[in-house]
Order: sequence, then C-alpha cells, then structure tokens
Amino acid sequence: MANLKGGNFQKQIKDAFHRLEAFGVGRVGKNDNLTHSDKLAEKREMYLADVSKFFQSQNLEGKLNNLFTKDNLDKFFNQRLEDLSIKTQENYLRGFSSMLKGLEQQNIHIPLHYEDKDFFDNRVSILKDQAEIIIENRYIDNVENIISNLYEDRAITGLIAQCQYDLSIRQEEAFELIKNPTQYLENGRVENLIGKGNHTYESKEISFELEQKILNNQEELISKTTYYNDLQKYDISSHDFRFTSARDKYEEKINSGISEKEAKLQISEMLNHKREEITDYYLKRTE
Repeated sequence: MANLKGGNFQKQIKDAFHRLEAFGVGRVGKNDNLTHSDKLAEKREMYLADVSKFFQSQNLEGKLNNLFTKDNLDKFFNQRLEDLSIKTQENYLRGFSSMLKGLEQQNIHIPLHYEDKDFFDNRVSILKDQAEIIIENRYIDNVENIISNLYEDRAITGLIAQCQYDLSIRQEEAFELIKNPTQYLENGRVENLIGKGNHTYESKEISFELEQKILNNQEELISKTTYYNDLQKYDISSHDFRFTSARDKYEEKINSGISEKEAKLQISEMLNHKREEITDYYLKRTE
C-alpha cells in the first residue's frame, strides 16, 4: 500500500482527489467508492479540507493518510460534529468512511482499518442510541446530585462531568484539561484552553475544590465510549452538562440585574461561541 504524494497537506489533498476521481466512468457492475459526481467531489473536498485543518491545529505532520488513525479521527469527529444534528453527523461519518474506502481501493494505506474495522459503524451506532433518548429540553435537573452520583459510580467520570458543568466546556476539552492539568491551571484559573475551531477560551476562574481534584487525580482517563455509557445510566449525554451550565449561569446573571442582551453576550464568551445564534440555540433548548 502506498502513501499520498506531496510534501504538504495541500499537495496530498490534490493527489487524493486525483486518485478518487472517476467522472464519466459508469458504475454499472462496479462496486467502488470512487468519485463519480460533482456533488460527491464537493463533499470530499470539504472532508479533506476539514480534517487537514484539524491536523494542522494539532501540529500533526507527515502523510495525511498515515494520520487517519482511530485516536486522531476520534478527536477530529468529536470537534467537527459537535452541535450538528444527529442525521447530519451520520451523513458526515458515512461520507468520510466511503472516501477512506475509496482511497484504500486506490492502494492508499489507511491505518484506521487495521486498528478498528468497525470504527465508523460504532460511532453511527452511538448516534442512533442518542437519537432514541434525545429530548427537546437538554437541561439536567438536580445536576449537582447527578455529578455526585457519577463520582460514586466511577470517580473519573464524576470529575469529567464536574469540569464540563463548572467550566462550561465540551467533553473533549474536559478530557484535555484532566490529562494535562499543569498546562492549563495557573493561580486559580484555567488559561489557554483551546476549544472548537481552534478558538482559545477566555481565562476562566476555577474553584479551589475542583482545581485540587484535577491536580491530585490519580485515576486513568477512561475512553469517551465509557464516559458515554456511564452517562446513559442517567439518560443524559455529555453535552447536556454544557447546556445546563449555560442556562444556570445565564439565570444567575439575569438575577444579578444585568440586561438579557449583556447576559447573553457574557454567556457567549464563556462558551467560546463565535456566533450569538449558537448561544440562543443553547438557551432555547433549556427553557
């Protein structure tokens, strides 16, 4: 199996696109995953641009195809698919999977399929499970009790959940903070934590209690699948902590006497949102 040609991602993307190109080639009697239409070509250009931009944000180098490992793609999809509908996430995963299969059919080495042949099927399966339990209101009643129960079930799960709720951060960011605490904790604040789209959060105050829990943690990080399964016992998903945090902090600001517009602006900054309508979406889902 070969690697994509080119000394940088842009050249390798062009090589990938060329290898997949099969415009005007009939598909009758064939079972391939090549690019037979302009519409599919547009989607695959998007997939390749998205993933290469993410790899660059992670300071990953080398051949693009060799970076398609389970760990790298898990991180990429966790960031790229967040805030998208279940159906959009499923379509993205299936489209990306088809593209990788096409590259393999063109003799390009894809390490993922040697690490986990069911990678995409497993992610889609989790999405379908989520779709069955998702309700319009994403607010977690008695969130502090839920977090306390999670600590009792599995201490590291409780810690991840508390980080998400207290700091209003995503699952991926909570994992990163717990994994590398000294990189981000400084004088009672969380500094330089990078969120979705490679946007850095504003400095966040952290309670002494939570800071000490993170710094003194001796538990190994669990997989995101295990975290998902732990939360399923309570019929919640990881992102519900962020929704709930947004609503609770919004209400606190309103009760302090500031205007709705100013409160929403502050919540948007806290969530590291770059578009106000995303914050509106969060608040509407927790009414």
